[in-house]
Amino acid sequence: MLEDAKNENQFLKSIDSVKHSIPQSLLINGHNPLMLLHSALSEGLHAQTDEQCLELAQAVRVVLADLAERIGQALKDEAELNAAVTRLMKR
Repeated sequence: MLEDAKNENQFLKSIDSVKHSIPQSLLINGHNPLMLLHSALSEGLHAQTDEQCLELAQAVRVVLADLAERIGQALKDEAELNAAVTRLMKR
């Protein structure tokens, strides 16, 4: 499934094929952050005013920052869990 998404040329189709694989912990207010970013960036920024583009850019920055934090936390949690399991298995 992930390999198919990686090889897909259309971003929207790629995201759609893995939407059920995205961990709940990465969802932002119940929404897939990749879909949020895609919809914001696919509207055609050139057709918008500078003010609208700045608002969109700010929203994209916030979503990307939150997504990065969530991914970092998920990786940290998994590393902690793996270390705990390893300690327990050694006993």
